[in-house]
Amino acid sequence: MPKRSTSRTRVAAVTCNGCGDEIYSRARHDFRSCSCRKTHIDGGFDYVKASFDPSIGFSQHIRYVNATKEELYQDWNSRKDKFGKIHPSKKDKPK
Repeated sequence: MPKRSTSRTRVAAVTCNGCGDEIYSRARHDFRSCSCRKTHIDGGFDYVKASFDPSIGFSQHIRYVNATKEELYQDWNSRKDKFGKIHPSKKDKPK
């Protein structure tokens, strides 16, 4: 099995103010939704398009993930879904 890279990749991410999930798009057509389905992101490294429920809002930020662009693309393309959504721990979830 190939060894995983130790490089970090910069991605644009959004955090849903409803459920607290942090999501980012891994590829151009990788449309991602949070757990409560009120915040979405698309575009991968080509563009960033975010949408959200205006009653809850979202925050946009830059995140570094422990994967290369190629690993992120392969994760999306193979539908393995190891990357793309980060669930907060229960103690961090908004009330």
